[in-house]
Amino acid sequence: MSNDGFDKEAFRKLEHDGWNSLSAGYHDHWQLVTTQIVPALLERTAVGAGCQVLDVASGPGYAAGAAAALGATATGIDLAENMQALAAANFPAASFRLGDAEDLPFETGSFDVVTINFGVLHFPDADKALAETFRVLKPGGRLGFTAWQGPENCALGMAMDAIAQEGTVRVDLPKGTPVFRFADHGECASVLGAIGFTEIASTDIMLTWSLPRPDLLMETLRQATARTSALLGAQDPADLPAIKAAMTEACKPFDNGTTTDLPMPAVLTVGTKP
Repeated sequence: MSNDGFDKEAFRKLEHDGWNSLSAGYHDHWQLVTTQIVPALLERTAVGAGCQVLDVASGPGYAAGAAAALGATATGIDLAENMQALAAANFPAASFRLGDAEDLPFETGSFDVVTINFGVLHFPDADKALAETFRVLKPGGRLGFTAWQGPENCALGMAMDAIAQEGTVRVDLPKGTPVFRFADHGECASVLGAIGFTEIASTDIMLTWSLPRPDLLMETLRQATARTSALLGAQDPADLPAIKAAMTEACKPFDNGTTTDLPMPAVLTVGTKP
């Protein structure tokens, strides 16, 4: 299930430009979602005082910042300049730099732990990026990465269903790593095993995305997701009200009168470099 044949440079540009322009929106809308899994990510990779930790696709810096708070020496790396600047401002106890996950600017065997928190689906060549994490880990070092499970019973799947129903998913945008590729435990084990990782284990963890109202899903996605924002931007403007209505209808069963608590099931996978 690799993405051979995709225009990887076009997808890399889509991701870079999208996250550069949406860094603040991501921080505003996703912070309380993606941080829910960070304690488990750091616990399963045994992050603690004295660890050398690299957080790849660090975004606003949540995992690196949490690792630094545990006493680790934490470094974050991201492709988007505005994400790197935001992370540095958010978490001064960690260090953040620009770089490409598929060509990490670190010596072989530099880190005890590498984390990737919901970044793997954003890489043009996820297999190559995961192989790079293996390279920069020390023997006995641990990789931990998270990905979205779905599309069933998942807010992202609900949104995609609404777009397919009332608009179109056949748009002229660069293709990349399938959003739910690493939802499958077998795929995670196969990919990491082929790279050389051992002690591979995947765990399903349910997260919750709380929105103030059920009619806010589409606008939130436009403000805070590179790929879905681009997909929505490629729709016929005349179809957008119907797409929004379909998303709102899908969200209503999760509205409790105060918040709309959408399911965001995730998968946490860990592996060890022998």
